Amino acid sequence: RVHQTDAGGNSWASEFGAVAVNDLFEWRKADDCWVRYRVAGAPVAPSGASGRWEFPVEWITYAATGAGCTGEVGAGTVLSVDEVAPTVVSTADIASPVRYGADLLIPYGWTGVVEEKRNYLLQGSSEARGASVSRSSTARTANLAEARNFPYWRDPVLPTGWTFSYAEKGTGVTPVVGYCAVYNNERGYYGVRICLGFIAYRPSRLIGAINNSSVHEGRIIDGHAANVWYSPQGAAHNRNHSVVVSIFDASTGNFYYVRGYDSSLRGSKVDVAIAIARSLVPKASAP
Repeated sequence: RVHQTDAGGNSWASEFGAVAVNDLFEWRKADDCWVRYRVAGAPVAPSGASGRWEFPVEWITYAATGAGCTGEVGAGTVLSVDEVAPTVVSTADIASPVRYGADLLIPYGWTGVVEEKRNYLLQGSSEARGASVSRSSTARTANLAEARNFPYWRDPVLPTGWTFSYAEKGTGVTPVVGYCAVYNNERGYYGVRICLGFIAYRPSRLIGAINNSSVHEGRIIDGHAANVWYSPQGAAHNRNHSVVVSIFDASTGNFYYVRGYDSSLRGSKVDVAIAIARSLVPKASAP
């Protein structure tokens, strides 16, 4: 809930009136103390001169452990609100750890407080109860028909000529609840690894790389928090770096993970990996 005008008496009617579902709002106290929200429903305009704008929101990312985030927010504290917050948060730019969906982006060399992981399978939530039911025994198969019976299975949309290789569940390299599958490219070589399941332990800690040879970027993909890991163009660019995309559905606790091995999924080539990850997420579950 925010005033119609700012501290200087300037009206924000045009800016707030343009806000829509899935837009981003940011509340900021300092560079290392802020919360970014996704607009989850239709905004409500003020009913009169003394009314307030109201925005149904849910958090999507926040920075809460920096030096600027200690103590109470005093009555005279200057706060800022941005109704067009950036859609990307990068480990190359942050000043302190940033919680982004199920991930924790951490600047390289950070020695301060870090948010502890929680086991969401033990929380008693409806999403955790559903995930517990989906646990199953260890299995590995090169038979696509068998693999399609694995919990959380989704058929990805892949480049022309790519084929299924094998899938596994319940092993040390698969999610606690879920599966991983490998697909070969059109030449028969290792093309991509895809994993789906329930994120039991959150947040996952993702640390920025030295010299920015690679970065973790928190993005918004189809209304979901997502992490994209790649090597940007520049002096430290690594064209062989595997591109990784992970989309988190907060409504279910599920994640959709893609790691590239084909040349089209390496270095700074993120578009193909993002397209594959998007094809895995049930559109009906997107906010």
